[in-house]
Amino acid sequence: MLVKLPKEVSKIMSKIQTSGFECYIVGDCIKESVLGKNPFGWDLSTNAGLEDLKKLFPEAEVLSEKLSVIRLEYIEEIKDKDGEVKGETGIIVDIATYREANQSEKPMLQDGEKAITINEDLERRDFTINAIAENQNGIVDPFGGRSDIRQKLVKAVGDADSSFKKEPIRMLKAVRLAAELDFDLHKSVYEAIVANHNLLGSVSVSKIRDEFTGIISADGAAGKGLSMLMGTGLIAAVIGQNVVDGLTKREMQDLTVLSQNIDRTQPVEDRRLGLFFACIGKKKIKPVIESFNFDEKTHQHLIDAVSDMPKLYFVGTKPELKKFIYKKGWDRYEYMTNLEKAQRLIFEYFSETKIRSKMHLLQEVQTNREPIFPEDLKIDANDLVEAGICKKEDTEKLLNMITEEIHTHPKKNNREQLLKLAKTYSKSKLLAMFRGISWSK
Repeated sequence: MLVKLPKEVSKIMSKIQTSGFECYIVGDCIKESVLGKNPFGWDLSTNAGLEDLKKLFPEAEVLSEKLSVIRLEYIEEIKDKDGEVKGETGIIVDIATYREANQSEKPMLQDGEKAITINEDLERRDFTINAIAENQNGIVDPFGGRSDIRQKLVKAVGDADSSFKKEPIRMLKAVRLAAELDFDLHKSVYEAIVANHNLLGSVSVSKIRDEFTGIISADGAAGKGLSMLMGTGLIAAVIGQNVVDGLTKREMQDLTVLSQNIDRTQPVEDRRLGLFFACIGKKKIKPVIESFNFDEKTHQHLIDAVSDMPKLYFVGTKPELKKFIYKKGWDRYEYMTNLEKAQRLIFEYFSETKIRSKMHLLQEVQTNREPIFPEDLKIDANDLVEAGICKKEDTEKLLNMITEEIHTHPKKNNREQLLKLAKTYSKSKLLAMFRGISWSK
């Protein structure tokens, strides 16, 4: 066989075949194996129906009744010498019944209906490199997928223009495959994307978001993918045609440099996304970030990338650094500092001195145990209440004001001086207003 099968996959295929059915490995697992990778997910295609598969594998999870898909998992925990779980190893096997090109949501085979062949099942697939099947009897490759893998080409099964008109999301998927595999688009695919990229307006934002994220976070050729997005016009599907039309020369230049150098950075998803969105003006790009409905943490990071990176760049003193971390929190600060380092790699900013300066300042803060957050103070809410300085509901506000003062004067972080400050601020709104300010003589 072209592909070396894990023992679990081999047993599954044998069980299906000895029961009188056909069974092939298909899709990504073949492509990844040919490229020298170790697939985690294995897809099997068979002419056995869902009820047959349920009988053969009663322990399997049914992923789709309509599409006749079941899943078997062979996952084991990886433990260290102390018995702590450190990860997982193993494979997942999905088994699906053959489907025709026009049968994406059709129920299982009806009585008297002609059985579908493996060739017909492969014909419905999107790209030739995903339309290869193999079992112990040989390889089924009706569209030359192996040749396209060798030539590093993303080529459509059948006519690319018709394929993209039928399923527009395939255009972004083509670019994602090129980015993930470091392949090129076949001329017919490239031309069909240019001609049909506007059709993605009918595709859900979540699908566009997921494909774009896969492109930008690809390990190895994300820059190629980004360049393809801009060259084909697909970038409009990501940020909107109105944003594309309003890009300044500087923004276009930054996106071009990003595409040339992004692969210098680690393929960390939210960092790569931040690099991209930060190339475009805040007012134009924030609505795009909002529309993508990222998870809460990613959303906050991306808003920070377009809103607060300039503020971080100009932080130059310990009080400024402590205040910035206090306002944003550790997670957001670390994200922005890592993003700042990545931007220096890509755009070759002369910012290394500033980055190292902030690292030195932070080391001093941590070495000297200088307070950054209210919980770093030598007093807490109970101390304020017990001293009769304020009511319980006012303690949080007062502790925050004291913290900002201590950013500038860390030596005042002792019980006596903190309580004195608290009394002062609780009595004088004017002094509270000017807290944390160092007056020059």
